[in-house]
Amino acid sequence: MNILLCAAGAVLMILGAAELCRLVVFWATKPIEGGRLALLVFPQGAEDCEALVRAAAERARWMGGGCGLICVLPEETPELLSICRFLRLRYPEMRVCKREELVYDSIKDENGQEGR
Repeated sequence: MNILLCAAGAVLMILGAAELCRLVVFWATKPIEGGRLALLVFPQGAEDCEALVRAAAERARWMGGGCGLICVLPEETPELLSICRFLRLRYPEMRVCKREELVYDSIKDENGQEGR
């Protein structure tokens, strides 16, 4: 029993050390001036849209705040649009656009104004 507790403690210490290293690395590599970061998601269809957006949102959260999420739809089917509407409730930082609108949508800030 003692060995199991020591092994569990060692695993938790390793996970804590990895999290501490992640925090230090992201803090050290943070840009000096307030740059913006956007993570693009390109789902192939309705089957993988929700999983990809949730994974990307978790990755953005893991990297730290201030990261936008843009879901680029291959086509605007009613099923894809309803999935994206549902996901926007959970992830308000997510934007949805078509591939043709990608450049214009990615340079707008949260107020809809053109960025620098």
